[in-house]
Amino acid sequence: MQPELHFFIGKGGVGKSTVSATTAMHLSSLSQKVLLVSMDPAHNQRDLFEGAFSETPRPVNTFLRVKEVDTDFWIQNYLKETRKALKTTYSYESAFNLDACFNVLQFSPGLEEYALLLAFESIIASSQGTAHIVFDMAPTALSLRFLALPAVTLIWLEELMKLRNKIIAKKEIITKIKFGKKQIETDKIRSRLDSLIERHQRLCHIFQSVKTRINLVVNDDRMSFAEALRIKEKLQEINLRIHTVVVNKIMHGSIPETIAETFNEQHITLFPLAKDCLMGYTAIVNYVTANPASFQGNA
Repeated sequence: MQPELHFFIGKGGVGKSTVSATTAMHLSSLSQKVLLVSMDPAHNQRDLFEGAFSETPRPVNTFLRVKEVDTDFWIQNYLKETRKALKTTYSYESAFNLDACFNVLQFSPGLEEYALLLAFESIIASSQGTAHIVFDMAPTALSLRFLALPAVTLIWLEELMKLRNKIIAKKEIITKIKFGKKQIETDKIRSRLDSLIERHQRLCHIFQSVKTRINLVVNDDRMSFAEALRIKEKLQEINLRIHTVVVNKIMHGSIPETIAETFNEQHITLFPLAKDCLMGYTAIVNYVTANPASFQGNA
């Protein structure tokens, strides 16, 4: 069973890391297994919890573990996977310099978000028994590219499949060998495209699932609000919906009027400005205990 996924996105500096940490702590207080994942290259969770984290999830209490995604590791993993796929698909690689083409790939734009997507797939695949996964996301640009990647890639793959089918038809390539009633697909490129299309359809389904919550963290200021509007528009373009708007560092008990009007279809919650420095396990627990209303609807 897929765990509930909680993505916290927003402008840099609005407090995504503290909201992610306190939300994860709240969920763990309900005796549910929680994984807090730092997807932000800045990795602020190590500062908040005052401890070192890595790719291997580290427990901070009985129900909560914390993991840092090592982007460089997943970029190398992707390059290794791609090299293997190219050599398998193009067995006639000696006809051209495949290694030179691969060297260019190492500098391709989009590697960072694709690396995060590989990390995400690995996390989901190894999440058996986990009730909630909380993602502390990178600032807006990288987070939006990450969330859009499955849908954008799927469009591209489907166009490539159309092109491949035209090539096969025009060149009259025999792609199926018949053995009695069985048919064996021998066009490796089309088989690879089929596999990639299925993979990205699955990712789109996960991102659009009712068990996935995209939470937008904002502050009560004009710059934060302006970026929140852009995030809302960009997510709508890829058929993703904001579940909750978290107004963080709030100094009063009411929802700002502009946020209430703009996000009238979303749940809105207030996270009060912490009185003391929110660093260390005890400080995080104390904040959660002191502000139970902020976490209503998160479980």
